[in-house]
Amino acid sequence: MKKVIGFSGSPRSNGNTDRLVRQVLAGAQEAGAETAFHRVADLDIHGCRACYACRTTGVCALKDGMTPLLAEVLEADAVVLGSPIYMGQMTGQLKLFVDRLMPVLGPNFISRLKRKPGLLCVFTQGNSKDDAFRAYMDETNRFLGLLGFTPKGCLAAVATREKDDVEKQADVLAQAHACGATLAR
Repeated sequence: MKKVIGFSGSPRSNGNTDRLVRQVLAGAQEAGAETAFHRVADLDIHGCRACYACRTTGVCALKDGMTPLLAEVLEADAVVLGSPIYMGQMTGQLKLFVDRLMPVLGPNFISRLKRKPGLLCVFTQGNSKDDAFRAYMDETNRFLGLLGFTPKGCLAAVATREKDDVEKQADVLAQAHACGATLAR
């Protein structure tokens, strides 16, 4: 059975980003995958200290809320990263999580991810223009591919300022559900 893990970097509980990530996971679960959902903002994750212990050991020297998450990422078949767009980028909460993925890189920046898990990035944005942040989304997807993930694209829900705006976008929710099913295969 495949394992698909979703991470929401939104500080808003049960808002648009959480709902979009959960919809991807629902599609994966219906397709037979085991799923897990984590709200990064609710966890005690500290910033990377650049000690580089992980370069040689493959294990982060910091022991905090990231420790079990990193273990899950290493065992996952697919990962979903979700964030609202803040100031043109992912939230600080999700960036902290991404920075702490450094242990997946060994010496000479070779990935330690044995499974090459699929990766889907989902973003919500208040801006109603579909392409307003597309370059950033694509670059984020490309960068995470350098860590050893297999990018499966980016999904964006636009014009999502109010907490439940994504619920009014049946086409985006259907896309999210379909993406989840694809990740489970």
